[in-house]
Amino acid sequence: MTKTREVIIPLQIGDNPDRVFNVLFLDDQEADRARVRRFLRKAGLEFKDFEAHDLTSFRALLDQHAMDIVFIDYHLEIENGLDALRYLISHEDQADALPIVVSSVDRHDIIVEAMRMGCADYIVKEELSVDAIRKSVTSAFERKILIAALSESQTARHAMRMAVTRFARTSAPNLRRVLSATMRHARTMRAAPNADPSVTNTMSSLEDGCRDVFGFLD
Repeated sequence: MTKTREVIIPLQIGDNPDRVFNVLFLDDQEADRARVRRFLRKAGLEFKDFEAHDLTSFRALLDQHAMDIVFIDYHLEIENGLDALRYLISHEDQADALPIVVSSVDRHDIIVEAMRMGCADYIVKEELSVDAIRKSVTSAFERKILIAALSESQTARHAMRMAVTRFARTSAPNLRRVLSATMRHARTMRAAPNADPSVTNTMSSLEDGCRDVFGFLD
């Protein structure tokens, strides 16, 4: 009987389909590191793998290489994955790394704490599969893009708010005086005896425009 060859569909993330990602696996069990690595390859992601079995080797790799994805086991021999997550999040050279906690511990409080600290996703080992890995990595990158877009939007709004504030403190008072003088002059011309109708209409429009600008300043 002919064995059916497994078809691996490439996992497309970002704008560069040929990109090779740096992926770090932290787990004190070699078999578990190999399992996650195997599922990730079957999910179709092209990557260069780095492996750590404790926090010491984990820190050393983070100091040497910029990572794209970091899989962190919660249960280590004498430490826990939250310590590793805390170190990764605070590392100045790993700002773009996406941490994903993988553990046999399915505790709500640990999941909440990991996500609060900045974990991109949390996978229970008993639920590990190609689809779970694919979904986790894809959603983590999508979340990263969304957060970056929101941050950029907030930065733009802040810059606009600062610009309006500076304008209100510096130019607005002078502009108010100019607008008031213009409106007084327009009313005088509009109320003049035997004023030309076209001039009256023009002055009325000018007053309306001045009031609109006053409304903006207010």
